[in-house]
Amino acid sequence: MTDWQLECTELKQRGAYLMQSGQWSDCTFLVGTEPHQVVIAGHKLILAMSSPVFEAMFYGGMAERNDPIPILDVQIDAFKALLEYMYTGNINISSFDKACELCYGAKKYMLPHLVKECTRYLWSDLYPKNACRAYEFARLFEENVLMEKCIQIISTNTKEVLNDSSFEDVELNTVITVFSLDHLNVDSELDLFEAAVRYAKAFDKRASERSVSPPREVVERQKSPAPSTSNDQSASVVAIEQKVLNVDSSAENSPEGVTEPCRSSDPEQNEAATESVPQAEETKKTKDGKEKPTIRSAIEKIRFLTLTPQQFAEGPARSSLLTESEAFAVLMNILSSNSDVPMPRGFSTCRVPRKQLIGGGPPCNMPTFTVDTPSPVSVEQVWQINPNPASHPCNIYQRPPRHDGVRLSSMVHNQSHSGLGMVEQMERHNSDLNKIYCQRPIIHHTDCLNTSVLDCSVTFMVDKNICLWGVQVPTQAPSEEAGGSAAGAGAGAGAGAGVGGAGSSGYCELLYAHLLDADGARLTYTHYTSRVPYRHLLDIMFNRPVYIQRNKVYKVGIVFNKVGWYPMGRCAQQVAAESVFFNFGIGQSSDSVRDGLIRSIIFTY
Repeated sequence: MTDWQLECTELKQRGAYLMQSGQWSDCTFLVGTEPHQVVIAGHKLILAMSSPVFEAMFYGGMAERNDPIPILDVQIDAFKALLEYMYTGNINISSFDKACELCYGAKKYMLPHLVKECTRYLWSDLYPKNACRAYEFARLFEENVLMEKCIQIISTNTKEVLNDSSFEDVELNTVITVFSLDHLNVDSELDLFEAAVRYAKAFDKRASERSVSPPREVVERQKSPAPSTSNDQSASVVAIEQKVLNVDSSAENSPEGVTEPCRSSDPEQNEAATESVPQAEETKKTKDGKEKPTIRSAIEKIRFLTLTPQQFAEGPARSSLLTESEAFAVLMNILSSNSDVPMPRGFSTCRVPRKQLIGGGPPCNMPTFTVDTPSPVSVEQVWQINPNPASHPCNIYQRPPRHDGVRLSSMVHNQSHSGLGMVEQMERHNSDLNKIYCQRPIIHHTDCLNTSVLDCSVTFMVDKNICLWGVQVPTQAPSEEAGGSAAGAGAGAGAGAGVGGAGSSGYCELLYAHLLDADGARLTYTHYTSRVPYRHLLDIMFNRPVYIQRNKVYKVGIVFNKVGWYPMGRCAQQVAAESVFFNFGIGQSSDSVRDGLIRSIIFTY
């Protein structure tokens, strides 16, 4: 034995040596499932230092007596990575699958920092082909933010998600969730029905394989780290050590829940189909008395009434997923909204097409705006009349009046030329033809008085890769134009140069702007300070342009530091700028605050 300690200058190096060599180990683990099981040595003290679960396992009242300790529900590579984190602090994640497996182990042994890093990796490696699987993982472990992101990916890339072969392997509950979404980018409900046909065939095939395969082979075949049944995370060692069922052994994927394969639109394939047609009255029960989801549960979410009679007759009506009486009833209701024939029980009666988040037709309750770029903005777009001033919590004082008929021009921010006159700055801006402006029209206007510091932010997503240059924000209105003392008193002497008189040429704006990714990491920023005119739109350019990836969530934040009135409002959430579609307000409501103060995204592609 050599004096290995002398070569280890850091604690993590000593931990790595003990983990790899097994020296002084006082416990062992039997990891994996037969016949691919391995024995891994461990050190109780180091494990208990990292995890309260291992502390209870080795030193608590329910101390583990088995040796080796069986760990059957964690993959071998994931368990080794788990030990590496506890011994050295290193986090080794190389793939989406490994992130899921490692996160499951981190949840089980209560390692929150490792859970956070695994989730961060999943965010960075999220694409349409794995969005459904990531959603199942996030739902299992109640990662709500990741769930929302997955739903957003599915909603904006629906056809790509449905057409990928991985969709045939997702849980049935996930299919039902997708078909239940109000926002889906599909050409018609036929896209969903065709995906249901393919899923039903794969569903039946998996059930047939399970019915003829021994349970042991099924277990060995499974390598999914995201179990489909819920697992209560508890400090109790007994509850945490309980093995969680894998995806294919879940209730919704059991042979009992399988319906018959679909009849294709091809007559030759129809003749080959020998399975019976599912009945509408058929229900499946779990052991606790609840109904099991079936393929029919997904079919019921399809909005057949949005199809034309020809579309339905040539497609869904010829499938064995519907009985003849059901197909007749649906067709009669497509032909007439006052049909005497009722829709089949449980079927959707919605006649409104799905709303499209990006790139498709306009949704029912929010128009998609198309903007020219660059384009002068009229004063009423920047500072509109508020029909209900009391409706906004920031609108405490009487706001300054409007001046109609004024045309506004954007100003470019250049820190190194802050002394340039306004005319020269605008000329410089107009000569820059590469910048594109995604302007957000105001739907409902409200004003806000900044009395100290005013924060605003908006999340957004685009359907193409772009290069983001900056944002556009409005300037203040002169507070003394109100003709009363309310606004002036609200501003007070603290406004200083920030609030000028009616005859003033402008005021000194002071703000900070930044761009964050989905994890909250700052990608770029800028500090803006310059004298600006009232009632204008300012171009706030970041210190460096940032490459924005499509279908990923980003957040722009602005902090205004000058006291005064700012025009705010509810802006359009969907905007098309040339061939790039923007979707604003992504995620939780707290992610976008006073987003009406961010009027445009300046970009190129």
